[in-house]
Amino acid sequence: MKLYQTKWWKSLFAKPQPHKKYDSVKDIGAVIEFLQEIKNDVKLLIPELKKLENLEQERQVASSGIIHVNINTQVKIMDGILERYGFFQSDTDINGLRLQQVSENLLEYAGKVGMRDLVEKKRGDHRWKFQW
Repeated sequence: MKLYQTKWWKSLFAKPQPHKKYDSVKDIGAVIEFLQEIKNDVKLLIPELKKLENLEQERQVASSGIIHVNINTQVKIMDGILERYGFFQSDTDINGLRLQQVSENLLEYAGKVGMRDLVEKKRGDHRWKFQW
């Protein structure tokens, strides 16, 4: 191994990598954008769920010859619902993590400016721990 590739050489002479500064405004903006776009997801999911509901009501009273067609139709609709709802849930989880990071940075900054009582109070609050 070459000398400049050793760990101790790098720790002595390598320039420290600057940490990327966290931008809470960017994350808050992303959460706002997500919340504004929820309307579109809901507009697409509700009609599909209503179709599924109607088909399920029909299946419960249908004769044996029609049940296969009904179930196949329900499966196709459910595939679309599950895919769209999966995207929705992933987006919600990501934005939850963003809010968690924003809250952590806010408490960190509050601690730096001397608001230790507030930090302790909020760290004890289950909502600030994201235990919903």
